[in-house]
Amino acid sequence: MALPSFTIVTPCLNAAATLPLALESVCGQDYPGDVEHVVVDGGSTDGTLEILESTGVRYVSEPDRGLSDAVNKGIRMARGEVIGWLNADDTYLPGALARVGEALASCPEALWATGPCLIVDADGAEIRRAVTRYKNLFLRRYSYRLHLVQNFVSCPSTFVRREAFDRIGVLDERFRYSMDYDLWLRLGRLQAPLVLDRPLAAFRMAEGSLSMSGFERQFAEHTQNAGEHGAGHPVAVSLNRLPSRMIVAIYRAMRRARRRAGKAAS
Repeated sequence: MALPSFTIVTPCLNAAATLPLALESVCGQDYPGDVEHVVVDGGSTDGTLEILESTGVRYVSEPDRGLSDAVNKGIRMARGEVIGWLNADDTYLPGALARVGEALASCPEALWATGPCLIVDADGAEIRRAVTRYKNLFLRRYSYRLHLVQNFVSCPSTFVRREAFDRIGVLDERFRYSMDYDLWLRLGRLQAPLVLDRPLAAFRMAEGSLSMSGFERQFAEHTQNAGEHGAGHPVAVSLNRLPSRMIVAIYRAMRRARRRAGKAAS
């Protein structure tokens, strides 16, 4: 059984604090097939380029139009048969590529594969286990209709065959936060993903990250994504608004609680 080659695309900008862990999580995979790591830097000034030079990883550094543009550059540069998108503050878990490669090799008609993803804090400690269990509950029961209601597919633990991009295109630069959900829905229209049962990656959730700073706009874009790709599923598209509003309300409450705790501590 021939294992597919991988290209891991990492967009970054001033990511010197976390990039070494992302790089290490890729080079430490011990995958028996070919693995290429492409880093697309937006013009960092914090030491990121020095890190990239010292590791010898393939990279480009130049201004871009945002995250989607950066990832699209990496996809176009990719030589591998399967492409993963790992942000500079996220990491792969040991053995992740082997599990994905074996799953895709055993199912050559599969266009994409995904699996559970842990949530960690700035120090790498797992947090929000209840959220992870909630997402995994839906992931194990994947259907396109269910996915229209809410995005439970995690970006760091999702891998796409390069030929799929030839069929559906790359990331849509209209979206600042939900370009991944838009991509997953376009893929889902073609085919359901292979769903692996073990965690593949860790997503770092820290103040200042794109996902934390723009969560309200992110869920507004989610609703737009569902509307654009939900033809034939009007109920699912309508329901998309409910969990989005609930999650935004929870995030707002958590942020208020953190602020109150910070004021009390000072």
